[in-house]
Amino acid sequence: MSRAGMDLVFEDIFRRISEQTDLKTSTNLAEFLGISSASVSKQKTGNTFPAPWAILIAKQYNLDLNYIVFGEKYADKMRKDDEDMNILIKNYLEKKYDFELKNDDYVLKVLSGEIELIIERFLSHIKK
Repeated sequence: MSRAGMDLVFEDIFRRISEQTDLKTSTNLAEFLGISSASVSKQKTGNTFPAPWAILIAKQYNLDLNYIVFGEKYADKMRKDDEDMNILIKNYLEKKYDFELKNDDYVLKVLSGEIELIIERFLSHIKK
């Protein structure tokens, strides 16, 4: 199990990455990461894909990390959940404070993340 508490399956993640990028081979991946081909082969043999690799690739290629790690079905659900949260935040700010945010506004992303964090903390506190 990875440090994040879950195994990232090499073949699944690399397949999704290769579908979305020019990283089609293990050699391409090693070159992109600036590591040896042997390091990639070791991970491939163990069928684990390091989370930092996935994060770096998602950032560099502007990919949805949820899609890379979990696949299309989960990524679609996360996008829908994000849209729902954004609608709630936008409506609340507009009605209560007469303040309008656009869908791609970074403030909306920050508020959404902060609200999710507060909810997680609250739930973990009341579950104790």
